[in-house]
Amino acid sequence: RSNPLRPSLRGLGLPHDEKSKLPPKRQLVRRDILGPSLTQRYCCLACLPFFALFLCWLLLSFPCTSGDGDGEGSNNNDIPRRQNQQPTPSRDDIIQINQLSKVAYSNPEGSPQSISSWEQILSINPRHLEAHVILGWTLIQVPVMQEKGVTLLEASFDSTMVTPTIDYKFPQTFTIAATIGRYRAQHNEYAPARKFMEIALELSKVHGIGKSTNNKDGDLCIQMQLATMFDYFPESMEAADAALAYNMKYADRLLAQQKGWTVNDGAMSVFPGAGPDPYYHCMVQLFYLSFYYRADVAEVASKNYELARRGWPALNTTAKFVREYDSMTDHHCINRKIRLAVISGVLTEGHSNSESFGGMLSRLDRNIFEVTYVLLAEWGDKNIASFTKVHPSDRIFIWSKEAGDTENGAWTIRFGKEIESWEMDVIFYFDLTMSGVARRLGMQRLAPVQVNSHGHPITSGIDQSVMQYFISWGAAELSLEEAQTHYTEELKLLPSDIIYEYFERRVLPGAVSRMDGQPFGHLDRSYFDLPMNKRIYLCMQKPFKFHPEVDVLLCGIMTKDAEGGVVLHRETSHANQHVFEKRLERAGCDLSRIKFLEQQPHHRLLALYRESTVVLDSYPAGGDTTTREVIEMGKPLVTLPARLLGGRWSLGYLSNIGLKETTKQALIAKTEEEFIDLAVQLGTDDTLRERVEADLRQSSSNLFQRKEAVLAWQNLFLEISPYEQCTGFLIDKVGEEL
Repeated sequence: RSNPLRPSLRGLGLPHDEKSKLPPKRQLVRRDILGPSLTQRYCCLACLPFFALFLCWLLLSFPCTSGDGDGEGSNNNDIPRRQNQQPTPSRDDIIQINQLSKVAYSNPEGSPQSISSWEQILSINPRHLEAHVILGWTLIQVPVMQEKGVTLLEASFDSTMVTPTIDYKFPQTFTIAATIGRYRAQHNEYAPARKFMEIALELSKVHGIGKSTNNKDGDLCIQMQLATMFDYFPESMEAADAALAYNMKYADRLLAQQKGWTVNDGAMSVFPGAGPDPYYHCMVQLFYLSFYYRADVAEVASKNYELARRGWPALNTTAKFVREYDSMTDHHCINRKIRLAVISGVLTEGHSNSESFGGMLSRLDRNIFEVTYVLLAEWGDKNIASFTKVHPSDRIFIWSKEAGDTENGAWTIRFGKEIESWEMDVIFYFDLTMSGVARRLGMQRLAPVQVNSHGHPITSGIDQSVMQYFISWGAAELSLEEAQTHYTEELKLLPSDIIYEYFERRVLPGAVSRMDGQPFGHLDRSYFDLPMNKRIYLCMQKPFKFHPEVDVLLCGIMTKDAEGGVVLHRETSHANQHVFEKRLERAGCDLSRIKFLEQQPHHRLLALYRESTVVLDSYPAGGDTTTREVIEMGKPLVTLPARLLGGRWSLGYLSNIGLKETTKQALIAKTEEEFIDLAVQLGTDDTLRERVEADLRQSSSNLFQRKEAVLAWQNLFLEISPYEQCTGFLIDKVGEEL
């Protein structure tokens, strides 16, 4: 994930309106032409014979100093072109371009001289195709220049930007288009990602790419990308629904096929970027499903699992000792501790999931449980959470990928074999959909009982015979019968009348953040360039939680309180920020009254809570850690509980810390209209707001250090354990260490 181009170089296709204009099918280019360095992490221009490729283009397409004089040439794509968009280069220009081309090719790829030469060519002729492609492909190797490189490559497909456009008859065009599509997907820009993936898919049919899979519908990996890519920042609810229907169409099409399924990792890895991990390359990610609150999330996640299971059948394993356990009809009690493995890709110091689960896990009774922690250091952070070191008897493993794990989407079976040797009773994955490595481990049945939980509040989609349980909180779910439909696992609920985890305070005495150790008492509105005498409605949740359902809520508040302003988290992608602003404008918001702030260090975030008039819970995906922080700060937070777990945390907290009924009624909305009304009432009624804040300050301590949460988890682990401990085996000491 750290390299945006890791999954970028596979394939792109033609827009729908150009499919009928594809050239005749050609044979796949030889592997030795496509790339001499298969495991190279970054794309290398040497992977494609661009000199030969462009010699063909120059011979077949470029008119140079001869031809019809319009400077356009023909690329055999039959794409309509605008005439006379660019003056024909002068003879002196052509001579200078030829000289610069010789300089570029006579110097090493990516050298300053080569890059400078191509840039000078573009300054002379901005429509020069060869310069766009060569320079673009070179720049995507440089992390800080990748965006510019991809933009140049995109222009090579646009007849309004280059003359001629890139030629679809060359198999290399498939690779270039795929690079663009997967890069845009990696950067959460759905529309261009889908466009170029579609181009790649059509070109894979034309050039026979993907034939090793016996898949008549084109390249298997491209189809999997299209079946697993979510619109990260949809333009409307209709666009979100359409995007989900689109990837389900590809998923259903693939799952209906009986042949051509297993991903050929070795053959696929000839494409730059795919080699390090073909699974990541083909399976975009499931993380963003948790924000699609109108979806049948269990069905979507289940299809995602089926795609991965069929694509990499080596992941469909069951440990030998587990098979033996399954074959036994009578399981005797055990005179030993229950072996519990805790596995996560984010078991790191300071991560919100470590903050949520750490207090409970470190307080489980070690007379009852033998605990092993596994950090899957997928993103390089090996700083395992300090709570894992509380008990010297606990085992700790920090694993990461090795050099030999390339060109194999199922490489995680190496970890699986190690875990199998431990013969664990229960494996607890507390955030399966946040880590592709953890997800692939979870697809392997490595213990009699495997459990997923709310670290990322969405089902794994893994078959219940493999991942048996999902542990959630009754106070943040609908009725058990209705909530069960959201999960492929069997849903187990912690009691709804308690705080479900053992939380520690995140604000220290003296207005200091525990997370970054910095004071914030001196930070007022002026520090953030906010008006000192205006009502501020704050929501600093990450923008990807702002699906279009929230737009009418924000704009409704601004309409009802004409003097109020809204402060929101700025989206990191300029393209998605533009989408966000256009959405808000369409919903009726006055953008001049909205302040967008970049992501803030923790102490500044706490200061923003304090300086705000009212804090708004995001919708439909709400806050969890952030909600606890707002309550700890004694600030009013208005929430509208949604259908899925991730949109109901605030409801659970506000219902269980001992607030007065009038306070809960002032904070918990039942409809969109009531959400707007409650926010504005709190914003404009100083007496009401002060009363609510006083109740929150008095009750907030009930959030923290709840021993009953530890006991509830402990009892639930004992309930789902595949073995009972024999009478007399210290079972009477349950809870003694609490």
